[in-house]
Amino acid sequence: MYLCQIDKITFMKNNLLIAFLLTFWITANAQKVTNGPELDNNRDMRMNRMMQGDDNSFYTYRIKSRGFGTAYYVEKYDKSTLKPLFTREVDIEEDRYTFIENIKYAGGYVYIFIRQYDKEKEKMTLYYRSVSSEGIVNKGLEEILNVPTDHYEFVDFDIYNNPSNTKFMIKASYKASKTDPYKTHFIFYDVNTMKKVSEKIVDKKLFSHETSFGIYGVFNLDNSDFIGLMVDDDDNIYYGYSYLSRNSTVKEEHYKLAINIFSANMDEPKTVEMNFDEDYYVGDVMFQKNKINNQLVVGGFLKDVIPRPGPDLVKVGIFSYTINLDDNSIKTRVINMFDDNMLTALQSNARRSRYYKYKMDYMLTIDKNIYYVGEQYSEQQNYSYDPVSHMSRTYWQYEYMDVIVAKLNEKGEMEWITNTPLRISRTLDYAHVFKLYMATATKDNIYILNNENAKNIQEYARPDFRPTDLRYTSGIHGSNFVSTAVALTDGKLKHTLVFENEHYCFNPVQETNFNLMPPANTELFVKGKDNEIYIYTEDRGRDRFSKIEFD
Repeated sequence: MYLCQIDKITFMKNNLLIAFLLTFWITANAQKVTNGPELDNNRDMRMNRMMQGDDNSFYTYRIKSRGFGTAYYVEKYDKSTLKPLFTREVDIEEDRYTFIENIKYAGGYVYIFIRQYDKEKEKMTLYYRSVSSEGIVNKGLEEILNVPTDHYEFVDFDIYNNPSNTKFMIKASYKASKTDPYKTHFIFYDVNTMKKVSEKIVDKKLFSHETSFGIYGVFNLDNSDFIGLMVDDDDNIYYGYSYLSRNSTVKEEHYKLAINIFSANMDEPKTVEMNFDEDYYVGDVMFQKNKINNQLVVGGFLKDVIPRPGPDLVKVGIFSYTINLDDNSIKTRVINMFDDNMLTALQSNARRSRYYKYKMDYMLTIDKNIYYVGEQYSEQQNYSYDPVSHMSRTYWQYEYMDVIVAKLNEKGEMEWITNTPLRISRTLDYAHVFKLYMATATKDNIYILNNENAKNIQEYARPDFRPTDLRYTSGIHGSNFVSTAVALTDGKLKHTLVFENEHYCFNPVQETNFNLMPPANTELFVKGKDNEIYIYTEDRGRDRFSKIEFD
């Protein structure tokens, strides 16, 4: 057993005690791992994502892009044996204007949503193909909706499930031509019939930061500023967006954050302004609704992006608002800016923070408390030049730095914030952020699972350990697959080795083809019972699934 304990760092802010705890206990195999059989899959069938099915099964979506053409597969697996129940190829017409928009599971079907642009007719159509729980593939493309446009890039689709998985809500944001204004349609569909149930329209551009044609960036605005959406089972829609404030100038861009509440019985959304002490920019938000007291909790990271004279110091923090949906008033507001101690724990400071970005990945409700889980990372565009071929190359370098967890109690108070190091480096030919860790919860802990440089175990064991001593990992083989248990009560951390990535490894990213890469929030695990999850592991083309049971 290796043991390393770093002094607890605490500070008082807004009368809240926020503790940053970096206490790591390194043990071997604290989680029970049960490996399934090696699968008889084509080695070129790359895993794109896993999807939750019923209590006894889960689904996967794979792509074979090597060789002639591209083939798409939906598979179903048994949770008890981790063996395949079926594999079905889904034929999809290939051309430069046809792309997979998203893959969703609901009502016993896996739906593949496809967007296709007809340049001659100047329209974009969203289709779907489905695979039933019995493995029956529908006969061909089924049209859902189409919108007029004379340019492919003027259209953005997003597909959302409601909490009970009985409806899809499709957000279609578009404009017909360069001179026309944008509008956004919110359309609900019944998952059993795929027929339209209701529709609402707003005269606003609400593009996702991540789309098929490459608009991406948590703090890189594309003049849309749409930053998150949630629907509930009553067909109410909640979404956030940022906008330039009145005192904004060319040299200094000041932003405001607003939440729109579009109730099912309303023709226009109600706007709730999120007022901070300064004009921070928010890159994304997440929502949770409490049906009992009819309240909406909104949270995310915030960042100061306003240049000022003198040292270029940047403030970063986390916020949470509680909105009373009876009258759309703000009930509680919590804003916690990271102080020097927290920034040091994040291997940052007020100067370096300008280079880091922050994104919220999970918002977990456990008992009456809400836990925010997100990450710190950096994104840098680089260039290289080959003097022989006289060719230049543009590439993006990503450093995934830390996972941040915060607890919001039922009184709307931030009890604690903690962080666990994440040191992964990746180089891509396109700008695209991946989620290179997993988070799941039991009744006692939130578990963060990720790959880590094997030599970091030695760093944790040093009595003078510092975050700057940690080493990055860029490959998979030779690293460790680790788990950090974050105690729900006080945020204390317990760091555990799950297994070594020697042969079969946890690989969070297989598909790096830009047109086929999964969205940033895609998971490579599904939940089982309260204390177990199923993950995918591979060894240079061979693959299998494993079950992890937590203490």
